[in-house]
Amino acid sequence: MPNRLFLLIAMVAAALLPSMAEDMTIAEYLNMVSGGRVTVHQPAALNLRLSAENGDTTNVAARDHARGGKNIVGYRIQVFSDRNQRTAKGEALSKERSIKESFPEMGTYITYDAPSWRLRVGDFRTRDEAAARLAELREAFPGFAGEMIIVVDVINTLPQ
Repeated sequence: MPNRLFLLIAMVAAALLPSMAEDMTIAEYLNMVSGGRVTVHQPAALNLRLSAENGDTTNVAARDHARGGKNIVGYRIQVFSDRNQRTAKGEALSKERSIKESFPEMGTYITYDAPSWRLRVGDFRTRDEAAARLAELREAFPGFAGEMIIVVDVINTLPQ
């Protein structure tokens, strides 16, 4: 997929080069013709595919965005975080499956931010809402309740 994107950018650059001044970069040309504003249109299906290729098994963000949702600052519950490259991804996926079985309505988000794998759940607008769900999760999963914490994160919302 990255090779196709590079090829597309190269083709666009080649098409633009004849009309650009020889000392002008692509960024300068785009700034000149668009007034400094570049809009990238990406179909929701592409967003879903890209997140699936990067290990995001839930794709809640893409689904909600496709339905007209928006991202705001809110709260999530961090269930797991580990730097062990051999076991962290598998453990995050295992805990995600367990949580989805017990709480299918709760969005799950596995992320890799080198060198850490993290599993976060929920999209809560208030800390109180997150705290109530944290208590439920800790009761349902006492084995890893000690590492669960509430974190500030960008959450997904659907239009009301």
